[in-house]
Amino acid sequence: MGFCNLVPQLLFATFGGIIADMFNRKKLIFWLSLEQMIGSLAIAWIVRTTDFSRPALLLAVFAVGTGAALQGPVFLAVTPSLVPREHLAGAISLNSVSMNVSRVVGPAIGAVLYVWIGASWVFVLNAATYVIIMVGVTYVKVPRFERKVGESKLDRLIGGFRYVRQDPVVFRAVLTVFMFSLFCMPFVVLYPAIASVDWSVSTKSTLYGLLYATFGLGAVIGALSVGTVLAGRKIESVLRVSCALFGVSLAAYITIRGPVLAFPVGFLLGFFYFVLVTSLSTIFQSRLDHSIRGRVSAVWMMCFGGTVPVAGLIAGWIVSHSSVNTVVYFGAAFALFLAWFADLRPPEERTPLRETLRR
Repeated sequence: MGFCNLVPQLLFATFGGIIADMFNRKKLIFWLSLEQMIGSLAIAWIVRTTDFSRPALLLAVFAVGTGAALQGPVFLAVTPSLVPREHLAGAISLNSVSMNVSRVVGPAIGAVLYVWIGASWVFVLNAATYVIIMVGVTYVKVPRFERKVGESKLDRLIGGFRYVRQDPVVFRAVLTVFMFSLFCMPFVVLYPAIASVDWSVSTKSTLYGLLYATFGLGAVIGALSVGTVLAGRKIESVLRVSCALFGVSLAAYITIRGPVLAFPVGFLLGFFYFVLVTSLSTIFQSRLDHSIRGRVSAVWMMCFGGTVPVAGLIAGWIVSHSSVNTVVYFGAAFALFLAWFADLRPPEERTPLRETLRR
């Protein structure tokens, strides 16, 4: 399920970036939201009984994931263009909140509602959220941007990758989010195993939903804090500190036994997780030109969300030969490495990447 939902970001995000820079972004958001709404209703219909068709379910999930993969770069490209330059950092931070927190809060709410109303109605409610998006985007005035003329088809396809390679800050940000997703985020995929094995909590229980919701609450507060209480701090420093504290929290999370301590530690883990992701996304987005923002944002999505299913497959193989703890402890240690590596200060303020790697 998770693989079918996220792998489209690896496969199709590039095309989402291309259409975001070629066509009316407002209309793209509307029609892609409609596609995802229909897909969610299809899932609700499929899972209304216990003997549902699994291939049909996976196909519907893949369809919703494809819509999200195409729409993601469009969303990332639109929000920064809606505010004056002096408010750009705040807008990017808020956009990061809406895009990233939904990854955690959605499953957290779904886990609680699943126990109360069942899977089918959860997806009906999910479909209703797309109606809100479609109505909202109808009343939003999206500024027109100057498209680059004379671009070949090849330029449109690789333009985002070329931009990433040419800007040292963007390149390091993309490399950071790629390594973070690959090595540190498998704990999200392994969360059910952690709950059932380490804490003896059933994944179908209300307690499991509350544990995940606590993690999600920490994520919401962490993401919002980047544009509020942490707004006066140097965001590059916020990123590196959050990498270190995320690593410590993740190590503590896999070490504890029993659900009692999992609540406060899970809250801190979610908090530092999304301070990290939101500050990293904010730095990345603030470097982009509007005319190519969609394609460069697509590269970000491929390295962030698109890497997760691949990381999950690798983590599953390691778990089968070792243990869940091995994967999660390695992720915690790697986050400490990223606290050193993720130096996203402007080029004139920091050591070049090649020289850093030689040390």
